[in-house]
Amino acid sequence: MKHSSFVFLLALFIGSSHCTWAKKKPNVIIIMADDIGAEGLACYGSTIYTTPHLDRMADEGARFNNAYATPLCTPTRVMIMSGLYPPRTGFRSLIGKDKGVRMPANIRTFGHDFRDAGYATAITGKWQLGKFDEFPNQPIEHGFDEYCMWTWVHAGKKSSRYYAPQIYSKGEITNGEKDEFGPDYFHQFALDFIDRKKNESFLLYYPMALVHSPFIHPPKLKKLAYSKYTKDLDKQTMAFGHMITYMDYIVGSILKRLKKHGIDKNTLVLFTGDNGTHKSITSHLPGLKLKGGKGSMTEAGSRVPLLAWWPGTIQPGIREDFFCLVDVLPSIHALAGLELTRKVDGLNLSHNLTGTKGKGREHLLINFGKGYFVRDERFRLNQDGKLYDIPITSDHERYSEKETIDPRHDAHRKRLQKLLEEFMAIENEYAEELAPRSTRNKKNQ
Repeated sequence: MKHSSFVFLLALFIGSSHCTWAKKKPNVIIIMADDIGAEGLACYGSTIYTTPHLDRMADEGARFNNAYATPLCTPTRVMIMSGLYPPRTGFRSLIGKDKGVRMPANIRTFGHDFRDAGYATAITGKWQLGKFDEFPNQPIEHGFDEYCMWTWVHAGKKSSRYYAPQIYSKGEITNGEKDEFGPDYFHQFALDFIDRKKNESFLLYYPMALVHSPFIHPPKLKKLAYSKYTKDLDKQTMAFGHMITYMDYIVGSILKRLKKHGIDKNTLVLFTGDNGTHKSITSHLPGLKLKGGKGSMTEAGSRVPLLAWWPGTIQPGIREDFFCLVDVLPSIHALAGLELTRKVDGLNLSHNLTGTKGKGREHLLINFGKGYFVRDERFRLNQDGKLYDIPITSDHERYSEKETIDPRHDAHRKRLQKLLEEFMAIENEYAEELAPRSTRNKKNQ
């Protein structure tokens, strides 16, 4: 009898210890908005957009002043998931809609890594790295157990991401009613996933449909969105600002759900954007009106917001260190205790979140299409040979796009030129997979 009791208590202890260990594995949520530069949030200085939840997230966590993506969505989407630069993967510009075009399944993502480590994994929102009617298993093939996605292009037609949305989930297409709002589908999926996996370790990747054009009015929060508008705003900018406030509400509800389940102190949440704001939008900063830079090799085209929130682990405050979205993968791996055995281009910058010692990023390397640039704390050198003197000390200076031919800066030019040439020499490791099928067939004959 005593032996049986001892065995029972030992089993109970082991089981309890295992549960405690499992709960210590942090959850990771990565939220990436579509088409929003850093100037789109109040916590980055916007005087017209209302973002109370993201502002609170910044106050309670880390706000990166110098975070960068590529100037367009496709290169960034592949880069953030893979930890590889666009020249490495071949995704340098907007993905095409031709038959057979997709992100190759052998490009490994953080979804693969976290799933292999025992995490429950999910993705919701915008994929746009291949058509689902051609490649229905894309999210699963890239490491995500569950998915709820906007279809983008289906049966040869581009679908709606907003009202009357077309949604792909569990291998099935759902066509929403005209008064149904696509982001609400993705939002609810995210909340449901958190509810169901609250007792497990999970990775949730949420590449949002918001705030990309067309600029429309979401179903609520209009009064709040309009609360800081000035009289000179056009209708398009007002709709865009309303979309930002709705996006903010979604992020806030996710943080609230984590707190409700008591898992906020065991969850890392990152919020960022995939590229700069649309060029038709002019945002307001103190003493500065800034035109969106999406698609341009400029500061406004590639500087994005980056907020990191993990109560009790991340030291609140502003980070001036450089961070590129290629760094997300190695950084979240380190924070989750996952071993990264393959080579990636991104750097492990997890120390910037935890306040521990580590080597920071000294410069940024950005590629979009045939354009390249390298940037440090003061200068940016583009592939066309133009050197820009744009210190990160203020928005006025960083967004000035002030070119310099001052010979006193020749040493900086030469130093950056060497870095740029090394970056431009990176080989495409997936050229064969990305080649048109007809080309591959001829080559293999």
